[in-house]
Amino acid sequence: MSEFDRVLLVANPAGGGGRAGRWVRPVAAALRAAGVRLKVVRTRRAGDAREAAERCAGRRALIIAFGGDGTLNEVLNGADLERCALAVLPAGTGNVLAKEVGMHGWPPRAVRQLLQGALVRMDVGVCNGRRFACMVGAGVDGDVVRAVHEHRRRRLTQFHYMPHLIGALMGHARWDIAVELDGRPVVRGMDQVVLGNTHSYGGPVELTPRASALDGQLDAMCLAWPDIIEMPAVVSYGLLRRSAECPHVTYRRARHAVLSSPRDDVPYQLDGEAAGLLPVEVEVMAGAVRFLVPAGCRMRHPGGCPRDQQGAEQNAVDSL
Repeated sequence: MSEFDRVLLVANPAGGGGRAGRWVRPVAAALRAAGVRLKVVRTRRAGDAREAAERCAGRRALIIAFGGDGTLNEVLNGADLERCALAVLPAGTGNVLAKEVGMHGWPPRAVRQLLQGALVRMDVGVCNGRRFACMVGAGVDGDVVRAVHEHRRRRLTQFHYMPHLIGALMGHARWDIAVELDGRPVVRGMDQVVLGNTHSYGGPVELTPRASALDGQLDAMCLAWPDIIEMPAVVSYGLLRRSAECPHVTYRRARHAVLSSPRDDVPYQLDGEAAGLLPVEVEVMAGAVRFLVPAGCRMRHPGGCPRDQQGAEQNAVDSL
């Protein structure tokens, strides 16, 4: 980490039900003991992580997001990607990107992974001008995420999403989403659309199982709800990480996408956070962010199979 003018630890003390708050001092002490020139910022409200990242503009900084996917998304949107590199210490509900790159959930071990890590050039998505690391989801999951956050009272777990998801499935909502990929209309009348930069989605589910943050493209999973009697089979494809093979799914790759609907109330989410209503224009910025990952981490390469980063192309990985 000596190549950086500054290492900034942006910690969300509320992350993981207060887990990040309890660990921020030991984590900071471990980094400083390793010789890291560290500054710590604790967030108090939405937007603080983004502002902390913005204050690093013009510096060669490594910004470590210590929290969940929402904290990382704020840092990603505030950072000067030309000069700053990013990393994550997982302490949230989903921790999607942390799982994607193989970060350990136990903070002391995760710190050791970062200290021994490597920088990888990863793709970044942009949706209506806002960056995202993992995915955009419109229709059913946008509605579920919105409902969960509207009723949020305490620490979120995966189980908090289940009642809303079951309600959405049983309600058989029709969102009538039209999908345009790379300038061409692909499908209409969709109820769930996910544009994935990563194969991980949340928990054991992979809705874009062939996605890679290294290929300069987004994977589009477009689903029209079948009859209710077929719902369990459709759900099983996601749990078995075979969504691309589901007969009710249209699966494509693209660099640019437009999602729209004749309805004016179709919600969407970015990296697990409610983000607004359709329409949206989405594109990918290939290799836009340098991301610190565990040495030798196995990420998905184009085609959906793991790949050892120690054997990746020279222009994709720079050792620390």
